Amino acid sequence: MNEFMIIDVMNEAMIKTLQEKNKNCDINIKIKEFLKDEAIFFKIDKKIACEILKKVGVKPEKLENVYQKLISVNVYRELLDKGKIKENDSSILIKYY
Repeated sequence: MNEFMIIDVMNEAMIKTLQEKNKNCDINIKIKEFLKDEAIFFKIDKKIACEILKKVGVKPEKLENVYQKLISVNVYRELLDKGKIKENDSSILIKYY
């Protein structure tokens, strides 16, 4: 399972946990919408990405490592091959050549 799928599963679990505790899960529901785009971490600022990772339950000491995995060159190329990222897409902030 790749890092992106793990983040998606973690977010689903967080939504369920928050709902069971009768806590507000609006942010995680919004994150669920963002995660429909597999290239989202290439389109957003690192600070926002880290906030998303915190909200889904990534521990602070693992944020940098998880973030780097999500935006790795291999992931970038895989998304290019799948057509999820276009080479001249202006919405992509992190690009590898």
